Amino acid sequence: MASRREFLSGLTAAGAAGITWPQSLAAAETKPASDKHGTLLPTRPFGKTGDRVTLLGFGGQHYRRLQGDDRIKAIEIAIEGGVRFFDTAESYGRESQSERLYGEFLTPKYRDEVFLMTKSAARNPKTARQHLEKSLRNLKTDVIDLWQVHTLETIADVDKRWDNGTVEVFLKAQEEGKVRHIGFTGHKQPEVHLHFLERALAEGVSFQSSQFPVNVCDPAFSSFIEKVIPRCLENDIAVLAMKTLCGGKLFDSLGEAWGPRGKVTTKPLVPDQLPFRDATDYVWSLPVATRITGFDNLQQLTENIEAAKNVRNLTPEQCNAILATASEEAGPDREFYKRNVLALDKPDESRF
Repeated sequence: MASRREFLSGLTAAGAAGITWPQSLAAAETKPASDKHGTLLPTRPFGKTGDRVTLLGFGGQHYRRLQGDDRIKAIEIAIEGGVRFFDTAESYGRESQSERLYGEFLTPKYRDEVFLMTKSAARNPKTARQHLEKSLRNLKTDVIDLWQVHTLETIADVDKRWDNGTVEVFLKAQEEGKVRHIGFTGHKQPEVHLHFLERALAEGVSFQSSQFPVNVCDPAFSSFIEKVIPRCLENDIAVLAMKTLCGGKLFDSLGEAWGPRGKVTTKPLVPDQLPFRDATDYVWSLPVATRITGFDNLQQLTENIEAAKNVRNLTPEQCNAILATASEEAGPDREFYKRNVLALDKPDESRF
């Protein structure tokens, strides 16, 4: 297996459009498993915790938008398809609708078999404690597997959450056994993630995960892959890949299978220039613990599960070819969720 040093050396030597990733770093750490509900998708280590998670994660933000029986069907399709990682957040939907739907359809039947993650975007200790207790009630569980400091926006936002004691609530929840692991998320700028990590290291605090955009366009524009993944690996932090399809901007908004996704000002990469599987397999070629996917209908969920069952072991040459194609269309229009926030000192606190 490639060592972490080999991975970092390859990353440093390569340009943004042509990173060479040791394929064995991810592939050799993947192995199948099963439980009483059937065969799991291949699993990967969740950092150095000893836990393993399925390489596909079920996205809770999009799930809440399903209607009627599709909410039950989606959970059953995911479990039958081998998914055991379920993502949500306190802020997903009015009155934490996504968490409440999990509490209704997921945890009563499958809690012992799934890895359950939620998040809080609280920016003060009181709200963070309230979110924790509410999440436990909504999810109908005594323990959350992963609770994350959610949607880091600016360096000032990071400092505020550390300095005013918000982060301490996460550490205390772990000490109390209400959560097993803690992490941090965001999608604005990689420097914000790096600043949070430096604060943690300075405080002598360990976080078990970090969630951020990982996709075929990222290496060519304000790259989390280049800047944040190496630091996570150095500190045994599990990488949770999100925005792996650029929030839908890889697709044509009029595509029948993937449906409308709002105003699109970029021409589609998938399927016009890249196959869907190139986009997903590239993400899985990286040392990520799981790829969290959003879906707008059951067809999309099934398509993602089938992709996870048939991941190709891409060569460095194949990865570079994919990146070369994607780099021509990369940028702020494609990755619209990235923002030049480094000079800002006041994030939106209207909800928190």
